Amino acid sequence: MKTFVGILFSHILLNFIILFFLDFLKNKINIYDYPDHKKKLHKKVIPLMGGWILLFNLILFLILKHWSLTTLEINIILCSLFFLFTGILDDKYDLSPHSKFFFLTVALILFFSFSENMIIRDLKIYGYYIYLNKGVGLFFSVLCVLLFVNAFNLFDGINLQSTLYGIYFLLFLFYKGLFIEIIFIIIIPLLFIAYLNNRNKIFMGDSGTLFLGSVISLFVIAHYTKTNSLEVDEIFLLMFLPGMDMLRLFIQRIFQRKNPFIGDREHLHHYFLALYGYKFSISSIFIISILPSLTNFFLDSKFVITFYIVFYLLLLVYLKKKLVKKII
Repeated sequence: MKTFVGILFSHILLNFIILFFLDFLKNKINIYDYPDHKKKLHKKVIPLMGGWILLFNLILFLILKHWSLTTLEINIILCSLFFLFTGILDDKYDLSPHSKFFFLTVALILFFSFSENMIIRDLKIYGYYIYLNKGVGLFFSVLCVLLFVNAFNLFDGINLQSTLYGIYFLLFLFYKGLFIEIIFIIIIPLLFIAYLNNRNKIFMGDSGTLFLGSVISLFVIAHYTKTNSLEVDEIFLLMFLPGMDMLRLFIQRIFQRKNPFIGDREHLHHYFLALYGYKFSISSIFIISILPSLTNFFLDSKFVITFYIVFYLLLLVYLKKKLVKKII
């Protein structure tokens, strides 16, 4: 316990050092997000440093722990670091969606090859079991991670949105009692990132969202396959808002004959932002993000899922109508 407390204080100190040398680091890293007055409406150039801050913390953690982690923990960290480095390349060189998809898929296939006990072999839904053979289970496991990572990446639309949701998700997994040390080591820099992001000093960048999305989804699969501490309906409610928004936009873009991987300003948070401004928007989005899983503590998940799907669709219709009236 004393050793871990020392590790926590070391990470807090590291992040204060990063905070102090932020201007020096951002100039050395030299990766920025430039406004284009179309999809990116921020007024100044912002450094994409979320992933870098997480990377510095992970390196320190591995050094302080002397790599004395379980094989599964090391595999998850290495896989998520590959996602992080892919995000760095994307932030710097704007990789094509196909290139990212290929790199991330290869990384996940390698991960599940070295962690076969993580492959999802069955789905337990309200007492019904769907059993998957190894090949189908591997495909499904890879698909689940890719879908959540993409949804989480798309969810990073306004300041604090992905960081607050990520912190909440990690705290929920901490409550479930697995990967406690790593969760703390990720939350500490996330709090610093949230502080800087709220002051418009840095953005998470794809490096941050790809890492955080991958590590969260792999943690969730570990909970599901190794401890049975999460049910399918519970996972759905945890991932409800990013997942629903991604599914809606993919369907909408396909019907409009657009590339489903090309971003736009049709997300739920964009509607809130256009109508109500930043403070109301981030508060509303965060509440809508966490309420489904919190409500599930008190009510049957069948009712909760039905209610929030209807609520999401009605809210979407309401916001669209109000936005049309505002434009007219």
